[in-house]
Amino acid sequence: MLQKHFHVAEVSIDEWPFWMFEENIKLVNEILEEEEKHKKKEEDTQSKNTPNFNPSSYMKDMNSMTNKFKP
Repeated sequence: MLQKHFHVAEVSIDEWPFWMFEENIKLVNEILEEEEKHKKKEEDTQSKNTPNFNPSSYMKDMNSMTNKFKP
């Protein structure tokens, strides 16, 4: 993850002082948490906007619609 987010080679990561390595790991963890939150929020939004694909619910809806048109 450090290589992905900071575009550095593993060799240079090995040469970092411990405190720098630790701080960069904290930053990457924060980035990952934000990405997770954003992904979860998008999934929740998408699930709310997706119609119900349960066939029995369609039949219930159709029955209620036909009841409206009966004389």
